[in-house]
Amino acid sequence: MTLEDRTRQVVADVLGIALERVTLDTSHRDVSEWDSLNIINMVMAVESEFGVTLEVDDAARFTSVGAIVAVLRERGAT
Repeated sequence: MTLEDRTRQVVADVLGIALERVTLDTSHRDVSEWDSLNIINMVMAVESEFGVTLEVDDAARFTSVGAIVAVLRERGAT
C-alpha cells in the first residue's frame, strides 16, 4: 500500500467515513467530522501508523489529506 493510500485509510478510519469519500483533495471544508478533536485523533493515528513523531505545528497543517501526506514525507515516512 502506498503512503497516500495508507494516509487515506487512516483519515477514513479516524473520521468514520467510507474510504471512497477520501481523496488527496479531501479537506476539513468537505467533511463535517474533520474538527479540532479529530485532528488530534488523526495526529495520534498517523504517528502510530507511520512511526513518526509530529510537532504541534504539523497538526495545524492537517487541512487536507494531501497536506498530511506532505507532512509525512517531510518526516521521512514511507
